[in-house]
Amino acid sequence: MSKGKKFRAVLSENKYVVTPGVATPLHAKIVENAGFKFVYLGGHDVTITMLGLPDVGFLTQTEMAQHAKHVADAVEIPVMIDGDTGYGNAINVIRTIRDLESAGVAAVHIEDQDSPKRCGYMAGKTLIPIDEAVGKLKAALDARRDKDFVVVGRTDAISAVGGGMDEALRRAKAYAAAGCDMVMPIFSSPDPAQAKAFADAFRAEYPDTMMYFLYASLMKWHETRVTFEDIAALGYKAMHVSLAGLRLTMQPFYDYTAALMQNGAEAEWALEEKTAKHPLGDILAFEGFPAIKAMEEKYLPAEVLDRKYGAE
Repeated sequence: MSKGKKFRAVLSENKYVVTPGVATPLHAKIVENAGFKFVYLGGHDVTITMLGLPDVGFLTQTEMAQHAKHVADAVEIPVMIDGDTGYGNAINVIRTIRDLESAGVAAVHIEDQDSPKRCGYMAGKTLIPIDEAVGKLKAALDARRDKDFVVVGRTDAISAVGGGMDEALRRAKAYAAAGCDMVMPIFSSPDPAQAKAFADAFRAEYPDTMMYFLYASLMKWHETRVTFEDIAALGYKAMHVSLAGLRLTMQPFYDYTAALMQNGAEAEWALEEKTAKHPLGDILAFEGFPAIKAMEEKYLPAEVLDRKYGAE
């Protein structure tokens, strides 16, 4: 089964699916280990992780495609990635899709921002004309070697210059009509009324094709107390919690470094005690070292194994 077909099966077999957004293969392995059904690799996440820069168009196509391959190779569940603007015009999008398919990715979303783009919740977003956006998405669909590879049309129109809800709906419907498997509007507020307004105007014509982007921390999702079930009831089939892996990497590590600076070795003692009791406390086992050793025992000569491991 191809990666795209695997993702389509996940969508068809579940009322809705949700996953935390990740930045690295390690994050992806943890997501899979926790039981989630797909991985979402975010452009914002990868940009700050790989480059130490904000998400304003610095990440290149080749950097993302190579990184996506590492993520896809690390897990068995399907991987969706943030394809930004497709890294150019419709012709550039063709190469992007083919490189992502070769990398083992199952799905990608491509947005309608002008280039250089920026994170969906940063100010100053501008849009390319709708006809140009449709052309890019058609190029993406035509470029697929595997017709099960999932192409998602993303619109940032709600909060972009010259946009708004009506423009977002106009664009989303055009992207769906062009053949996109799903559409993903970027909302400007965690207020479910905005998500409902979009869904009410869209889902009857294109059911089971909406994806929801939970930009959790910056949108103060905790203040709304809206659940995944609430969003699914509006007709959203897939959703991801953005920057989850990034936020949960940054904050604990920052706290640890601050404690190490202030308290010295005591901070490390405390960390060791905490991690020893954690399900992932055995780092080598989680990484897969026992499987590597088993492969060595299968393929390496006895004298080499003895030299490596002695009488272990």
